[in-house]
Amino acid sequence: VYKRQDDDYPYWGPAYNPWVAPPAYNYYPRLPSYDRSTMVRERQRMMGTHDNTMDRLNELLYGRYGFDRAEAIKLARKIELTSGYVLTGNFHPGAVAAFGSRTTPALWGNEQAFQANALALQAAAIDLAKELEKQPTAEEGAVYLPKFSRSFGRDEPETVPVSAGIWEKFNALSHVCASCHSGFRRPNW
Repeated sequence: VYKRQDDDYPYWGPAYNPWVAPPAYNYYPRLPSYDRSTMVRERQRMMGTHDNTMDRLNELLYGRYGFDRAEAIKLARKIELTSGYVLTGNFHPGAVAAFGSRTTPALWGNEQAFQANALALQAAAIDLAKELEKQPTAEEGAVYLPKFSRSFGRDEPETVPVSAGIWEKFNALSHVCASCHSGFRRPNW
């Protein structure tokens, strides 16, 4: 008769049963379906907000409408506030299987890489907001964008001086978004 020693590996279950699930404290608990669905809806809402914000920033910076510095700063700060740890909060490991989720299985083993992307998104948004707050002079290399007004496109518009680095910062922000989507998001077919 074998007598178990204290230094033996732990064995769960009787000898005639070849496999028994280990204790639950080794794994994240699976969330109830209501909580999983709520998390999916919330993170899709947050990503939709990011998408709309990036589209509006693109329109402001690349000249579809006139430039409004206060709105552009507000949009960059909005991305800053909804990224980082706020963004990763709705990606709980217990919410792996959820109906309607577009996350790839690659995310659920690389939470550190995803969190690093979320923090990089926040840092890029902070950099963009700081660049937008600058009001350089012509000697400092200012670029002049047409100011938003009700008569935009009809008259000779007023111009707003901006730093030449805002497009570089905006492109860095959009590249962080694209790198995370290419690794952790499935297409919506």
